[in-house]
Amino acid sequence: MRRRRVFEEICDQIRRKLARGEFRPGDKLPTERELAAEFSVGRPAVREALRTLESSGVLVLKKGLKGGAFVREGDPTVVTQSIHDLINLGHISMHHLMEARIVLTGSVVRLACERGTPEEFDAIEKSIDVSERLEIYGELEERLIAGTEFFRLIAVASHNDALLLLVDSLGIIVRRMVMQVRPQTTAMIETRRQILSAMRRRDPAAAQEHLNEFFVHVKDRFLLAEAQQRPRRDPL
Repeated sequence: MRRRRVFEEICDQIRRKLARGEFRPGDKLPTERELAAEFSVGRPAVREALRTLESSGVLVLKKGLKGGAFVREGDPTVVTQSIHDLINLGHISMHHLMEARIVLTGSVVRLACERGTPEEFDAIEKSIDVSERLEIYGELEERLIAGTEFFRLIAVASHNDALLLLVDSLGIIVRRMVMQVRPQTTAMIETRRQILSAMRRRDPAAAQEHLNEFFVHVKDRFLLAEAQQRPRRDPL
């Protein structure tokens, strides 16, 4: 029990250093020996703390001559996996996940209307062009990746890193679920262009209206396909 308390305290100390800005994404932490001396603990406790922080998505541990413990760059993987596990365990329904995505994306679009730059809007337009080409020639997974890129670029235009992380995570999860269910749906290219046109005009109400139209279509098609895949019970 004593060793557990020691490595947890080391984790807290390192997290506090991150919060104070002493370590930034991509920075290499001191060696195990140096951290052990700094915290007046044994190296096994430091090693366990570093592994715990890696599992939490805070650090990445690399081996080799240039290896060590590095502060992880922004990565939605840990958040994505946590949410996906909760879905698999039945704690989060697909209905609630899609509802959360609609609410989140609505906030992101409104911020993008206010903060987005012409260059960022141009990037969104290029992603729509890609989706339009893939709608004819692309495989489902390619079309889904292009679709999530559309929403990721809107999140970029919101200039909010926290929202970008959440949009990335939910986009990855929804893409996985759609690949499993494979609903009959379209990219709704014209609706995407209407969303973008509203953002260029700095019109959040119109952007939200077209966004809702998009998500109603996607949600209805997905839930229909999901229902059709459920095993039917034989009548008594």
